[in-house]
Amino acid sequence: MYSKVKTVIFSVCIAICFNACVDKKQGNDAFILTEKTLPCKIQCSDEQADSLPELDDGIINQFLPFIKKYEGHKAVLKMPLPSEWKAEYKIESLSPDFEIWIVTNLHEVTHKALITLKKSASGYEVISGLWIAYSTAIEGSNYIESEEWIGNIDEEYTIRMKKQYEKIHSSLNDSIPPTNILQVKEDVYQISLNGNILYQQPEIYETDYMAVVQFADTTEKGIVLDEEWIWNSIHMQEVLEEHNILFAEITHNFDKVSIRNYHGEEVDNINIYPLLSTYSKGYLFLKKGQSPTYHRYCEAKECLEKALPFFGIAVEQETEEALSDNK
Repeated sequence: MYSKVKTVIFSVCIAICFNACVDKKQGNDAFILTEKTLPCKIQCSDEQADSLPELDDGIINQFLPFIKKYEGHKAVLKMPLPSEWKAEYKIESLSPDFEIWIVTNLHEVTHKALITLKKSASGYEVISGLWIAYSTAIEGSNYIESEEWIGNIDEEYTIRMKKQYEKIHSSLNDSIPPTNILQVKEDVYQISLNGNILYQQPEIYETDYMAVVQFADTTEKGIVLDEEWIWNSIHMQEVLEEHNILFAEITHNFDKVSIRNYHGEEVDNINIYPLLSTYSKGYLFLKKGQSPTYHRYCEAKECLEKALPFFGIAVEQETEEALSDNK
């Protein structure tokens, strides 16, 4: 009798454990998810419900390849893709033939994905997927790096992703800290009527350019970046931008100076390190495919009076007046 009771109790425990596992990690059963209407904003800091259904390996293994091979700007701070995911909510679909889900990794949220999928006799079949939100940060000895992606979906099922990377240096250890970095980029995607997620190719900007680089080697004795340096940088950029001339301020990494247009796209990457053996501080006038032309460090007004004619631009009266006002 005692043996039979033990057998019954053991069987009940097995059944309870099995049902608990099935409830926690759903496979082919229908998911009951809350639905959000459009427009919709997706970010890793969004509040979540206390209990969300975990995804089984069948669904995860289908959408991860889409996440790994996405088109668009890549992450600067790369982290391994999580292997455990849960379904957070669904978005009102533009077609009865498929659903749109937002899924997130377990534990501390660092990744979110948008997936389109349809129900079949054997379970869920993923149509397409997109890595839509991301959040991570790294702290170094004298800097903090962070990256955040935020997705926005409008009523036309257009997805606009803002991808921001930032590196902030501490000013405690250096009298003149390295330049902080802020990069903001955007990728655009479209959910089609068949559930595919299509990358919208960005406009291709002209790679030919004109640029002025204001540089200083602060490791050289006697090279100091004072208030005048800052104001020169501000005034130079204000005037140069009016003439579509690019501007860069460089105090380190002289072997890989990135020249970016006003859309944030890199148009060139140059090495000015060899010039430091001759010049420690000053300006460089650049044209695509030509050697840099050096001009000694001076006030912005004097530099622009040389730079604009170098690029074939007359120094107009308004420009002279603006520079005089800024002086």
